Amino acid sequence: MAGSTDVAAIRSLVAEAETHQNDVEPFIALHTADTAIVNIAGRRVAGKEALTKVMRAALESPLADVITRTEVADIRFVRPDVAIVTSMKRVFDGRDPEVRQDPRAALPAESGWLTYVAVREEDGAWRIASAQTTPIRA
Repeated sequence: MAGSTDVAAIRSLVAEAETHQNDVEPFIALHTADTAIVNIAGRRVAGKEALTKVMRAALESPLADVITRTEVADIRFVRPDVAIVTSMKRVFDGRDPEVRQDPRAALPAESGWLTYVAVREEDGAWRIASAQTTPIRA
């Protein structure tokens, strides 16, 4: 199936998504045109254009101070050009304490399982076609 070069490229993709989580253009470039994302709060966003709009709005709000760290747990190849990537996502809330204390602004969880579907596109680059975060509630 896929080799160690593909595994390294997928690990790099996940690391880049973490690195660019607050930088719209490079983050969006890591996704396929028809990407679909479901965040830890259960909000679904489909397509690069919609993801760009939602991400810009989030980064103009206190959510810009919520940072996540991701650790890859497993990579499984469905085909040589499609992989399911399971990761542990940890959420760090750096928002102002007053904002954090407002029940309406509460984050759904401090961690979650993040599952990516990564695809190798025609240019040879691995990109995120789908992402789903399932919160882990204590």
